[in-house]
Amino acid sequence: MELQYAVSLWNYLHYQNVANLDQLLECLRKYNYGIELWNSWRVPLNLFDRQARNELKSMLNGMPVSLHSEIGLTGSDFHRKQIDAAAELGASVLVLHSDNLYLPNTGLLDIDLANEIVEYARTCDVQLALENGQLPFLVDAISQVPGLKICLDIGHIYLTSEPLHKFLDALKEQVVHLHIQEIMSQPETALLGEEDIILDHYTPGTGGIPKHDWTLLFETLKQIEYKGLAVFEIQPRNPLQTAFLGKAFIQEFL
Repeated sequence: MELQYAVSLWNYLHYQNVANLDQLLECLRKYNYGIELWNSWRVPLNLFDRQARNELKSMLNGMPVSLHSEIGLTGSDFHRKQIDAAAELGASVLVLHSDNLYLPNTGLLDIDLANEIVEYARTCDVQLALENGQLPFLVDAISQVPGLKICLDIGHIYLTSEPLHKFLDALKEQVVHLHIQEIMSQPETALLGEEDIILDHYTPGTGGIPKHDWTLLFETLKQIEYKGLAVFEIQPRNPLQTAFLGKAFIQEFL
């Protein structure tokens, strides 16, 4: 197993004082991290503009790259533009959400569209990786669309009714990309009101995913000889959540 760690550009949306993109990329490169790009950042990256792509490619300077699709957008032309951008920027993986592959105004898989863009991506040496939502949709998609791969987001699994081992059993052979994050910890869920809860995207090891599930995940990755990016997709806790965690720690001594 070989993990290349990367950081999602989405993470930086949650901070006010962030370095410009060139400085941010230089810092990640210094510590041997890759980057997952989002077109809709603080200032849109304009990945569909060739001149903007050339400037970004110069900033990336050969660092490991993946590209995350715009949420909710679909259609052949849109996907082809994304795939072209991924190929030109050196991103071997383009991450899609389920709704990027829906038939219009439904929650159903557009099989023709999915097969078309997977084949186009193949000609561009880009893999399309469907990020996990509900397991039945994912199983249906990979069974009907040869060449469609999976981006396994461990935190998302705990927002569904299926356990981790079922996701791994069904999808492990198609996993080419990872999103690493955590669900909310027990002290936070016990004390926070529903209106204050953001359920996932926390620092690994600080939340509610059982240790044996983390063990199962990495044992499975070793089994399939995973080689690819492990992208940290993490947001900061708000001050109240941090106080709850601090209080829970102190209570152990009282």
